Amino acid sequence: MVADVTVVGRGIIALSAALELADRGLAVRLVGTTHSGNASAAAGGMLAPSIDSETGPAHDFAMASRDYYPGYATALAERTGRQIPTNDTGTIELAFDEGEADALRHSNDRSARWIPPEELAVLEPAIAQCLGGLLHPSDGAVEPLALLDALGIAIAAHDGITTVREDCRELHASELGCNVLTDMESRFASDYVVLAAGAWTPLIAGSGDCVAAVQPVRGQMLAFESDAVRHVICGGGGYLIPRSEGITVAGGTMEHAGFEVETTADGVESIRARAVALCPALAGVPVHSSWAGLRPITPDLLPIIGADPARPRVIYACGHSRNGILLAPLTAQVVADLVTGAASRYDLSRFRPGRH
Repeated sequence: MVADVTVVGRGIIALSAALELADRGLAVRLVGTTHSGNASAAAGGMLAPSIDSETGPAHDFAMASRDYYPGYATALAERTGRQIPTNDTGTIELAFDEGEADALRHSNDRSARWIPPEELAVLEPAIAQCLGGLLHPSDGAVEPLALLDALGIAIAAHDGITTVREDCRELHASELGCNVLTDMESRFASDYVVLAAGAWTPLIAGSGDCVAAVQPVRGQMLAFESDAVRHVICGGGGYLIPRSEGITVAGGTMEHAGFEVETTADGVESIRARAVALCPALAGVPVHSSWAGLRPITPDLLPIIGADPARPRVIYACGHSRNGILLAPLTAQVVADLVTGAASRYDLSRFRPGRH
């Protein structure tokens, strides 16, 4: 197939972008493999922009993506027959001292509601004693593996997408078009290239200075055999995410360990301690599994979305840091707008390539 666009990557951003581009009638070639430590498969799946510190256009983009998710997940499930479990009960931030309580009470989230300790004990009886919590009712979570499965099914069934399970090694771009060379010595030409390979994007020769700041940062995770909490719970540098089938996921580490994807005894113990601090009922609960993922972190923790200033046929969609799952649907729309020349509905100034 002669492709209009080559999408490089195999995570949530690449898959979402490839599907959106093909749905708009473009011929898409998806190039990439699933790496050990892929952030999308390892993610917790939080859809919680309300607890982020961002303001302005970056915050607005995250909130819009969260609000888009219910319809997006439903449509994708109907399209593929693959159910995508979501948690729409809200996110609760816990306060363990007066400083935290005061800060939460002055949250910018106007939809949020302060929950005093006595009410919180009824709502979430297993959590630790605290001074109260802030409920963000519109936040929640999605199960990433189910989401990735559904995207994979939709892509496999799409006549407009050709999948190449080889890694992009090198990129060449000019005003006439783009060429990629894979690790298997395959060469592919297209009018545009979308670089969406997560933490691995800067390793592609010719990817450009715009993505040089993207670094892999390891996050370790635990899954407990427990349904002790109903809401996504945050606090004390950790978080708990209830999943289907009676599992609670815990995480919170941010480690500069290069491309090392193994869990460590110290990391696992750190997560366990944070989880128990949030929910003492987890203290004696068996661990179902543990794993680690490599988040593609930028210095300002914001993604790089847009065309290369010197090579407009190269579109960046990477560096989503801790919010790849959350921002994937709208990132895909923005990428498709850039390729097709459609006007974007979103202010992308905070995501500008070359800002670092």
